[in-house]
Amino acid sequence: MSVVTNAVDLLGMASLLITFIFLSASYMHSLIDWLSVQSAAIALAFTLMGWETNSYSLYALAGITFVFRALVVPYILKKDIRDDERIWRYREIKTTHHAIVWGLIVAVIAYFLYQPIYEVTGVWSGSIAFVMLLLSFLAIVTRRNALAQIVGYVSMENSLLYLAAILSPMSLILEIGILLDILGFALLAVVLGARKRYGPLEVEELVG
Repeated sequence: MSVVTNAVDLLGMASLLITFIFLSASYMHSLIDWLSVQSAAIALAFTLMGWETNSYSLYALAGITFVFRALVVPYILKKDIRDDERIWRYREIKTTHHAIVWGLIVAVIAYFLYQPIYEVTGVWSGSIAFVMLLLSFLAIVTRRNALAQIVGYVSMENSLLYLAAILSPMSLILEIGILLDILGFALLAVVLGARKRYGPLEVEELVG
């Protein structure tokens, strides 16, 4: 196993630990900061993978990930809540009390679900990204705050693209990444538009 592969796996493990933080973090500022760190780590992993495989698509994906998911999205989220600084800095976001326990259960399930994929691809490091993917989905499901769910969605983007890059590094991943970012920005625009009109929103407040 090469040094680059070890470094990529280490960055993946760090991103996985951050996904667990998404399940339990209680304050929006902290959640946004961790999203930025995770996205930067994934971008660095893409850069290393691009350097090892000489893939310009992975370089481009690394740039998109860093610019949009590590810088632009966190900036937009923080800028939007700046007017309600006192509310958001000290406002606890609704979480489940057993989020970490559920996260560990989902991680174990994801580990076993990846076994058939491993038998087909022979790539064991993809299990890290697969566990991240299911944990990110869990973060969306267990959160009740709309902005926190956007953080979960962006983390799911990171996980999905990381998994795709590990299993099949090809140019199609770049198009998928761009499409997911477009969908993410559309979702962000809808939620922030509703928040400007109605104030800090829980998911139930977006229904009806």
